[in-house]
Amino acid sequence: MKYSNRKNKPTFMLCMLIIFSCILSGCQKGASAGSDATIYLETTSSVVATEATSALKTTQENSTQESSTQETTTEEITEAAATVAPVEIDLVTVGDMLLHGGIHNSSLQADGTYDYTHVFEHTMDRIAAADIAVANQEVILGGVELGVSSYPQFNSPQAFGDALVDAGFDVILHASNHTMDKDTVGVLNTIHFWKEKHPDITYLGINESAEERNDISIVDVDGIRIAMLNYTYGLNGFTLPEDKPYLVNLMNDWHKDEIAEDLRKARELADFVIVYPHWGTEYVLNATDEQRTWAQFFADNGADLIIGTHPHVVEPVEWITAADGRQTLVYYSLGNYISIQYYNYSMLGGFAEVTIRKDSEGTYISDYDMDFLVTHYTAGRTEMTTYFLSDYTDDMASRHAILTEPYEGQYAEGYRNVNQWYPFTIEGLWNLAKQVCPEFVD
Repeated sequence: MKYSNRKNKPTFMLCMLIIFSCILSGCQKGASAGSDATIYLETTSSVVATEATSALKTTQENSTQESSTQETTTEEITEAAATVAPVEIDLVTVGDMLLHGGIHNSSLQADGTYDYTHVFEHTMDRIAAADIAVANQEVILGGVELGVSSYPQFNSPQAFGDALVDAGFDVILHASNHTMDKDTVGVLNTIHFWKEKHPDITYLGINESAEERNDISIVDVDGIRIAMLNYTYGLNGFTLPEDKPYLVNLMNDWHKDEIAEDLRKARELADFVIVYPHWGTEYVLNATDEQRTWAQFFADNGADLIIGTHPHVVEPVEWITAADGRQTLVYYSLGNYISIQYYNYSMLGGFAEVTIRKDSEGTYISDYDMDFLVTHYTAGRTEMTTYFLSDYTDDMASRHAILTEPYEGQYAEGYRNVNQWYPFTIEGLWNLAKQVCPEFVD
């Protein structure tokens, strides 16, 4: 509006000067008594006209100069914005750390401590190389004082948390159906472990106070501010204590308004928003209708990327369109990173790789991929680790305990009926990867 007002000012001055000139001319005609008066008044009229022209020219020049200055400034700003150096960061995420008893047994040392280094031995180079590495800690790190336990109510030594950090993980997801397996004390022990021993680690999904629950976790790398949110569909029948309803982030119809508010704040505070939901149906290789409904809800409320966990198998990856037209990328499930399960297809895990770019156009996904992992364990757990599928061999596969162990006991027939369709060989694992995520398999 200021520019518009400056633009109209010369026209106003010209009109006033013309009117003033006309008034003077009219007075001369009515009072003409001789040539001197006529010459004088003509001279005056000429002076007035000259002054008017000069004033108009000066005003126009000033206006042009101001306009030129503004245009130059605008051009400089536009050029500066267009030449901002782009920044890209690499995010990797892996699936469930499902710590069955055999994993702890393979890590138990002679002095009674635990060392889980071997679990990450073959993957940690790529984990540590990422700008942000995220792991889903399926089971609570309540500590040995609460008793180390496996299915159905898990609890793990906090030494596993140390191993996550040593492997290169930066963000740990804790909202799962097993979060309350050791009640409130298990959750609080886990929170205090992170705060006191690894304060630089970002943990999500569990909270020590209502204030923490309402805070949005932001991870800032090279000037890209990424908001991360983590929720679980439920707690395996456990409920949150009445005096601590904030303890675990829940994802159900009663919490939709709360989640929508989380996403609104996240969009205000960050350049990019990621949601990590614990959802879906175990051992189902496709996304359920409920997962798709929640994915659309997250996208419509501001999520740029959604990476899911819980089904213990890899599920598809796809783009969905948000209500405002944005495109949101969804990894429905990354399966397990580590476990001792007996379905062949639960041995295949996902390694999500996403490149996030920030430039003059905004912050967005510039590239994405899915690599594949294989959980490997032998009889007696003499080997208990995870490989990239591209590094796995038929010789390793031939020594896997899943080829024999599931077929003893009361559940043998059930495992056999499923596993016959998913042979545990290199070819079989690649065929499974191609079946679920064909875009990532050549």
